[in-house]
Amino acid sequence: MELLQEELSPDDFKATKTNRIKYTRQDSIHGAYFTNDFEWKDYSPAVFRRLLELDSIISYDDYLLTVCGVDTLREVSLPGRYGRVYILPGDKRLVIKTLRKSEKQVYLEMLPNYYRHVKKYGVSLLKRLYGLHVIRPPGGIKVYFAVCASVMPSELCLYKCYDLKGSSVGRARNRSHVHDTAILKDLDFDFCFYLDPLVHARLLAQIKYDCEFLEAEGIMDYSLLLGSIDKRNSRSFDAKKQIDDASEDDETSSELTLADICDLIDRPGFKFGDRLPARAVRAFNNGMESKSYRSSRSHECFNVLLFFGIIDFCQNYNMKKRIEHAFKAIKYDSKSINTVNPKAYSSRFQEFLSEVFLPEESDDFDRN
Repeated sequence: MELLQEELSPDDFKATKTNRIKYTRQDSIHGAYFTNDFEWKDYSPAVFRRLLELDSIISYDDYLLTVCGVDTLREVSLPGRYGRVYILPGDKRLVIKTLRKSEKQVYLEMLPNYYRHVKKYGVSLLKRLYGLHVIRPPGGIKVYFAVCASVMPSELCLYKCYDLKGSSVGRARNRSHVHDTAILKDLDFDFCFYLDPLVHARLLAQIKYDCEFLEAEGIMDYSLLLGSIDKRNSRSFDAKKQIDDASEDDETSSELTLADICDLIDRPGFKFGDRLPARAVRAFNNGMESKSYRSSRSHECFNVLLFFGIIDFCQNYNMKKRIEHAFKAIKYDSKSINTVNPKAYSSRFQEFLSEVFLPEESDDFDRN
């Protein structure tokens, strides 16, 4: 895919483009067809086109065809609460999340710095935003939504999936799912993951860069969405080809030197949170209670592939959150609640992840 060469201007980050899209639907009772015009607005289209082209996962024309498709319009316009997440019917590499107007505004305000950040750090863990849009069905209300890269693989069966913030209050399992896998939270988390020492160092450094960016933007309440595939269980793979691919990756990984791994990390297109091999250790003690996995007596150890990324970075520390912090801090330990200022949130998030991802003392990932 050929990248655009022109530099983006400040006006590109403020630009909007409005269209009307015809949507034909069938009456469920009488069977007659009706055609409705949706009002559609793109925010900063040139910027998001550049972000799409930087990742080279889909052409801009194909993106528009997918996002503006009938199935997408039907899903987005369904009544429901904000924060609904679903896979784009035409491309499972992309997901849509409906937003509050205030969340859309946070994304737009950080967009210039976000663009510079992900361009500078190609291995950033921040989820990739590919579009901000608003639609209004005839006679309906506006629906704001973001289109972004899917963190989790839709074609593979996840062993576990977690939404982690590094806090404990209200962080128990809810009814959310990713690709039919229940999303667990901090109080359900009892793992640590051992990585190659060099990969571990580079990963924690990138987490630091990403958290510093979010802190500078005044953002808090974000999460690490983390999924794992148990390599012991062939049913985790959708087809034999995927098992063979994973086996080839294992053979290659065992032959890599530290210099090879360093070279791989620096290659364009490398992503930390995409099939990262690790040794999973499950501890008896809950992760939020025991701050040292090294000292915890473990009862399970096996090899996994990890998928992860930082999501939901659209909440600033506004007056509502400050008031929420004041009330919760009366009842709970202020260090255990979500609603803390961006600096404290960033520090706690980094500290927590430094205990989730640990350096392997040897490069033998086949040890059980």
